[in-house]
Parts: sequence; structure tokens; C-alpha cells
Amino acid sequence: MKQTLLAAALVFFTSQAASQGAAFPPPPPKVSPAVGVIDMHVHSHPDVFGRNMDDMDVAQLAKAKGLRGILLKNHISETASRAALVMKAVPGIEVFGGIVLNKAVGGINPDAVEWMHRIYGGRGKVVWLPTFESDKHVKTFGKPDAKGLVVAPDGKVTPEMEAILKIIARENLLLATGHVHPEEVIAVVRRGKELGVRNMLVTHGFTNVPGLTMAQAKEVADAGAVIEVCFLQFLAGPNAPLAFLTHWTQVNAKHVAQAVRELGAKSLVVSSDLGQSANMTHPDGLEVAIAAMKREGIGDADIDMMMRKNPARLLGLGN
Repeated sequence: MKQTLLAAALVFFTSQAASQGAAFPPPPPKVSPAVGVIDMHVHSHPDVFGRNMDDMDVAQLAKAKGLRGILLKNHISETASRAALVMKAVPGIEVFGGIVLNKAVGGINPDAVEWMHRIYGGRGKVVWLPTFESDKHVKTFGKPDAKGLVVAPDGKVTPEMEAILKIIARENLLLATGHVHPEEVIAVVRRGKELGVRNMLVTHGFTNVPGLTMAQAKEVADAGAVIEVCFLQFLAGPNAPLAFLTHWTQVNAKHVAQAVRELGAKSLVVSSDLGQSANMTHPDGLEVAIAAMKREGIGDADIDMMMRKNPARLLGLGN
């Protein structure tokens, strides 16, 4: 009798699930669509901001999902040393770090860059220009008359920025433009090209910080830079689920599709920029981003270029 009731219950719930399938999560993919992806924008603990996991957690989860690599970013401290330790603790995935030129490391400080790239393990690959302490950031999210760090006033790089570009060129590091003004992005990319910088990434270029126009994006792409679009900006806007994201302009899969049409996938990178407390995990965000881009008609070859080939080239891994 009990077996008959159990069997009837199973039939009932199975039929209910089939008829109301939209109320359930989809089945897990046999293989993650993010296999082989390199996430170029990973936030994690230790940090001064709320994060949903630490470096080891991120690396282990990314490896389990089949990602090829991750790039650790921290706004106030270098991550080259952390990346070296994570590589040892979680073998089988590439982990990179770098330095963000905010005030905690002396701002636009050539010495900080010089020491960062020498750190044990050789995982320090990226130099980000100022982020939350840049002039563009503090004027956008603070007061219009606030003053922050600048790298290219009046369209000309400062002597300190010039010195940093020379180090980046000499050591074949990756320049990432952080949160500086669009005009500074253009000036730094132009001067970087003149000095022999081979790899340049415009940090989440289309959202309000830095806020490049498509014409400006074309200009820096023509100079050899790659424009980053972050999945975090898919979630931004006035109706964002997290309060801090309501201050950011949404840039979603439709914008990526437009950028692919106007710039070409060779000039774009799609990363996560995830790790915030109460947000989804980095690999989950990448999977959602891929699905959203496919719905907008972006093909597998372009996704492969933006999320696998371009990041590998920028980090010196080849294809």
C-alpha cells in the first residue's frame, strides 16, 4: 500500500513539474558554457569591501567549472603575491594579479609598478589606473567640484604616468585604464602605443565611468586597445538588485551586440567584475552573460574571441 501511494505521489509530482517547468531552475548543463574562459575582472577577499568569497574559493570554483584562468583585482593592494600563492594551492588553473594605482600604493607611482612585477611567481601582469580615487570617479559619484587622481591632464600624460608606461612596455605588462576620464583613456592609450605598450584594456569602457562614446571606443580600438564589458553592468541601473549598482549605467548584452557590430569581437573582452557580497558567483555570472549574449544573436566564435582568445592574448598565454 505504501509503495502504491509513493508511486502515485511520484507520478503526480513529476507531472506537476513537467506542466509547471517554468517555476523550476533549468537542468544543469553537462558542460559549463564558461569552459576555457579567462575572467579578467575578479574581486575577492581579503579586501576592504564586502566580498562573497576569498581567492581560494574563487579559484576552486572556477577550476571546477572549467575556466582556464582568473585575474584578481583589488582596489587598495597588489594581488601578484596572492595570485602566486593561489596557483600553488589550486593547481590546474591560471591565476594572475596586478596593482591598482590608488592612493594606498602611492597613486601614480612608478616604484609601486616596478616592485609589483618583480614579486615571486611572475603572476603580476596588470597595471590598473586609479579607480575609486580617480578624478572621473569622484566627480561622478561624489561632488562635481571634487578632485581626484589624474593621469593625463589636458590630454598629455604626466611624467609619472609616462614612467609607468615605459615600465609596462619594457616588461610587457597589461595596461588597464581603471576609472579615469575618457579623454585620459585616449591620451594614455595613444602614448602607450607610441612607447611600445602592446597590451591595453579599457576597463568597463561603456558604463558611466569612464563613459566612452562609441566614437571614442573606435579611436582607442584603432590604437590597439581592447574594450572591456563587465557582466556586473548587465545588473546595473535604477532597478538594480544591489543598492550600489543603482549609481551605475546599465550596459547589457544588447550593448555588447552593438559593439560587436561596430568594433568587432577582436576589440572586446567580456568579464564578470563580480565578487560583491550578496551577488552571484563569478562563474555563474559568466554563464548568464553567455546565455544573454546568445539571445542577442552573438555567435559562439565571437564569444570565444571576447572571453577566451582576447584575454589569453592580453595576459601572454597565447590561444
